[in-house]
Amino acid sequence: MNYYFQFVSYIAFSSSLVIGLFASTPNVLFIAIDDMNDWAGYLSGHPQARTPNLDRLAEQGVHFTRAYCNAPSCNPSRASVMLGKHPNSTGFYSNPLPKELAPKKGNKSIDLRRFYPDKLTLPQYFSQNGYSTFRVGKIFHYWGDWENMKVKKRDLSFDVHTYGGGKPIKPDKYLSGIDFSWSFTQEGVLSYMDWGAIDAPYERFGEYSRASIIVKEMNRAHDRPFFAALGFYLPHLPWYYPKRVLDDPALSHIRNVEDVLLPQLPNSNDGYDIDDLPKIGQKIAHGGLKPRSVNYERSYRNWHEAITAENKWQEAVQAYLASIYFMDLQLGRVLDALEESAHANNTIIVLWSDHGWMLGQKEAWRKYRPWEQSIQSNLIIKAPGLPTCAINNPVELLSIWPTLTDLAGLPMKDDLDGRSLLPLIKNPSLVWEYPVITAHLDESGKGGWQSVRTDRFRYIKYLKTGDEELYDHHKDPNEWNNCANSPSYLADLNRLAALVPDKMTVLGSWMKSDSQVAGHNQRSKDVSDK
Repeated sequence: MNYYFQFVSYIAFSSSLVIGLFASTPNVLFIAIDDMNDWAGYLSGHPQARTPNLDRLAEQGVHFTRAYCNAPSCNPSRASVMLGKHPNSTGFYSNPLPKELAPKKGNKSIDLRRFYPDKLTLPQYFSQNGYSTFRVGKIFHYWGDWENMKVKKRDLSFDVHTYGGGKPIKPDKYLSGIDFSWSFTQEGVLSYMDWGAIDAPYERFGEYSRASIIVKEMNRAHDRPFFAALGFYLPHLPWYYPKRVLDDPALSHIRNVEDVLLPQLPNSNDGYDIDDLPKIGQKIAHGGLKPRSVNYERSYRNWHEAITAENKWQEAVQAYLASIYFMDLQLGRVLDALEESAHANNTIIVLWSDHGWMLGQKEAWRKYRPWEQSIQSNLIIKAPGLPTCAINNPVELLSIWPTLTDLAGLPMKDDLDGRSLLPLIKNPSLVWEYPVITAHLDESGKGGWQSVRTDRFRYIKYLKTGDEELYDHHKDPNEWNNCANSPSYLADLNRLAALVPDKMTVLGSWMKSDSQVAGHNQRSKDVSDK
């Protein structure tokens, strides 16, 4: 059974309307941003966020004030966008493999091509429809689309591909002053959870290099329309940013760490919002390896305790905001180059972030969580002939593939789980009552959860325990008051609960082969790496 509910009330636009939008086949600039929540100027997620280039793109196109991922983790979120399938269809819920499938040693991440070797991806679909495809940076989890995670010279989905960015900058100590026990070097010198200013020129940072490469790729000679994908890594951890970013006049208001504003919290005695969560929700909020002070004098139960005890909360927020601003500067270089090129008037731009990020709300840090700040994403679409507007309806990232199909005037793939946003874009007053379902298999082994977002509510169910949460966004936009046990919300609770499955889908369950792409992918497996 496919638990991701399908809606058949798709409003079709005639091919003549779509063709009329473009003088010729449009190019596509496909921009993914990692770990970017709603702390952007155009979304007003944090009053001190400065994102002039995101803001100008939002003003020039259609921006969605409530766009949500379908999984709050890099691997499954990107897989859902690139396959056009919901995690409840594929069983692709988390970054790592389920414990029963994970190797004892080596890379434990889910390899998309191990479970779905014959499935068409979004750039392959454009390639089959006459496009050249190239990719710079992180589009899939890790740096490519392989049938073997060890093979990093191959990317089945793109004709030309590179991670770009050169070698990451590696300081010789934890700049944050906290050891989060989450290192990606054997020596433990560099931690994924770390932050701080680096005294190095912009050109040393990966985001600058990736922007430079995509500009060069767009400007080379093309004999076909192109699908250009750019994956920005920041504001993914670690938040290492050029020291001179804080010297920029645009960030003068957060140059001094004591001026940095913390996320908005409820007016309670302790200042936090966690007491009305079920125990499993509290455990997920506090999930993560146990940190300690760098001198090993103190150990902490969770990240939030460490950050607050070490008086580092404002510093962490400052680093996240600075990382966003630096990424935005590089986005501006790309947008400027496109505007100055021959492709300026014939290129669709879609910009999205794979999920949100929490910085202390509900004492939670990182993604992986079922609440608003972890799930809300960025989504902006600019295309020739489209109006400029803001759309406030909840929408999902699964809609990217069918929307691009409509905008490019291509035939619609018949097994996509999402629906095109073009009808809503053309008529923002259109009744659009499609809930967004987000799902995740908690990486700490506490089971899976499903989270439903409608215009008014967020409903959460933890499938292992049956515990529930319900938030009324008309009264409680910050999700501070769990109404799941309130009799007055019982009908709403039951209605939303009916939308989620009773169990998580098994990875690999989407078995039907896609004949259009099977041959290409199978042939690629026979190519030896030299």
